[in-house]
This record gives sequence, structure tokens and C-alpha cells, in this order.
Amino acid sequence: MTSVYPSPHCEHPLDYEPGGLHPVHIGDIFANGRYEVMDKLGFGYSSTIWLVRDLTTATYASLKILEARRTVSPTELVVLKHLEATFNAEEEGSKHVVRMLDHFVHEGPNGAHMCIVQELLVPALAVDIVMYDGHSCLPVATASRIVGQLLLAVDYLHKRGIAHGDLHSGNILVCLPPTFDLEVDFRKPIKQARGLPTELSPHRPQYLVVPIGPRLPASFLRSCLSKPSIKLCDFSESYMIGMTEPPCFASPHFLRPPEGILDEILHATPETDIWALAVAIYHILTSGCGLFSINDDHDYILASMVLVLGKFPEPLWVSWTGRGKFLDENADPVPNAIGPVTSLSNKVECWLCDEKQTPALTAMLDSMLRYEAKARSTASDIVHSQWMENFCRPYMGEDVVLPIERRKIQPNIVNITPQTTA
Repeated sequence: MTSVYPSPHCEHPLDYEPGGLHPVHIGDIFANGRYEVMDKLGFGYSSTIWLVRDLTTATYASLKILEARRTVSPTELVVLKHLEATFNAEEEGSKHVVRMLDHFVHEGPNGAHMCIVQELLVPALAVDIVMYDGHSCLPVATASRIVGQLLLAVDYLHKRGIAHGDLHSGNILVCLPPTFDLEVDFRKPIKQARGLPTELSPHRPQYLVVPIGPRLPASFLRSCLSKPSIKLCDFSESYMIGMTEPPCFASPHFLRPPEGILDEILHATPETDIWALAVAIYHILTSGCGLFSINDDHDYILASMVLVLGKFPEPLWVSWTGRGKFLDENADPVPNAIGPVTSLSNKVECWLCDEKQTPALTAMLDSMLRYEAKARSTASDIVHSQWMENFCRPYMGEDVVLPIERRKIQPNIVNITPQTTA
């Protein structure tokens, strides 16, 4: 077998194996002739997501195909069924959580795959952040609208006993604009055979497909974000009260609270969601910067938390064996090892530059970032916070007119703290 060189834009070719991903090609048909594959929307470590045409209704949808080994215990399906059973259109948050349209099992060369059909959305938010990283930000009004909708979505889930477990921009999708035209807005699929073994095998596809995200035109992104309506998706890492076999807590470390790094947490909880939500809020408002470190080094992440929020209480502090690389026993930074102490209010103020907003947003984030998990605000508390009411709600109406021009990022803001370096 030839060497395998995975593409940075595609799933790893070796994920196509018995028990793994299902090989998919453009034009494939699923569910007894109902869904035709048109393009790839994205992929995760245990699934691929495809743009399909529903040949029965002449509409478009997304098709998520889980790896075969996940079909035995399909967490996402359990959560989505619960959401459908408890759906309440009268609740604001119902508009901002993705809904399941259909599901079925598909037999393939790598096993039986759970397939979930959902409404078609696009990863416009994550793509926008990557496209403009370090150059400009979404207007404050637009970012605040998105954050407000995200808060409603998380509150809606928590009221139903669901902890999402993976709150980041890649799982915050944007509804298609009214002017959407598949032929105009989505460029033709890009098939890529580079990196695949040359030997033919029924277990893997003949080519990989580059997801649409990197191919979305800037004009399409602008239309999606001119008056955005977001929906929270991907419940593969979620926990639901009463779940007998919940997925292990697998949130990326930069989203985890300190106990999620230093202690063993069996599954996601509302309290871990609230911490991750605070990180996601800052990420959205700053168009990509980290509230703490986005470095993969666990000790660096923890040290970045201490620089902003102060020393960990016992027993967290003493259980952190790697603290000496960055901090002394007084929680002061080691020279040349990490950046300076920076208060939460200072981090907020440097981005908003608004004397009225800064105290309200700082207070809300502070209530979410308590080291004691049970002391953190609930999602309901946050939805009714001063910042939500005064600085999100005014931008969340259907008739609101949002600014178009992006905000310029000042160099002194980009470099203010160490967590802005990837």
C-alpha cells in the first residue's frame, strides 16, 4: 500500500475501514431512492455530513452519516428524538436548535451506519472567523445578535435536561438567506484523490470531497451574516438526564473548565456548558480570539485561566502538577514563560470600547466563569441578565437593521494577552 497523506481540508483516509466511515461519492442515493448526494458540508471525527437533494419534496437537506461503530449507541439520535418529543414552538430557543427531519440505517461495506437528515444550514460563522482572522471583526450588533440567539438555544436545551458538550463556532450554523441559489452560491464539488492509497478497496471512497466551507464566496458569507439566524447543532457529545450510556466528556480542552482538565468528568453537564458558553461568547464577539489560551498545552490553558481569573482554590491548585512551568506559588507569572496578569474587565473593555456595555458583559461572564461549578450562573440566569436584555435584545428582532461594515482590529488589541496566539 502506498503512503497516506491526509488533506488538511478532508477527513483522514484511514477512517474508512470496517466499523468506520461510509464511503460516499457525489450522486450516491440513500433511503430507497429518496436522497441524492450533491456536495459535502463537512466532517467530524466520527461522521461526514453531506448536502443532499430530497427527491420526494424537491428540497435540500443535510445528511449526517455516522461511522458504523457509533450506530450501536447513537447518542445524537436519542437527543434529537427527545428534542422532537418536547418541541415547543412558543419558546424562543426552539428557533435556534437544529431539527431532525428523518433518520434511517444504511448498510455499506464498513457496516451499518445511522443516518440523520436535518435542515440545510451552513457553517458561515466558523468560516467567517477563519477568513477574517486577525484582520477585522463582525459589527458589535451582529455579534451580539448571534450571541443572544446562542444563549436562547442553550437555555432551551438545559430546560430539557440536555447538556450540549461541544459549544464552539463549528457547531453554530447559520440559516440560509432568502436569496439562496444552489447553483450561484455553492461552487461545484471539488473531488480530491491526493493522499488516498492507490489500491482499490470497497472500504474507502475513490476520492474525497473538500467541504463547502473553504469554497464559500465572500459575497455569500455576507448575505448569510447580514441578518443572521443561527442554530446549534451536533449532539454527538451531549448528555441527557437518564441516559444510561452517555458519551465520555470530549470537549476540546480550550473550552473546558479547570475541573474538566484536572479532574475526571464522566460526561458533559450544564455547568461545563456554561463555562464553554462564556468562552464561545468571547470568541464570537472578538471574531476568533480566545478568552483563554487556544494552545493545546493543558498547563498553558490552565495558566491562562489563572492570569485572568485568579488562583485556583484547593484542591485544584495543588492537583495541578504542571503549574510551576508558568506560575509561582503566589500565582504570579514566571518571567518569559507566559504573559502578564490581565483582568476579565480589561479583556472585555479592549474589544468593546463601550463604557456602558463593559460592566454588564464583564458581570455576566464573571458569573459564568466561577471555579466552583455549582456557583456558575444557569442558562436561564444568563438569558435574563442585564447584558442580554440591554445589549442583545435590541438587535434580535426581525425588523432590525444591522450595520454592514466590519470593525477593524487594532494591533494592540490582537496582542494584548498570550491567548491570542494559536
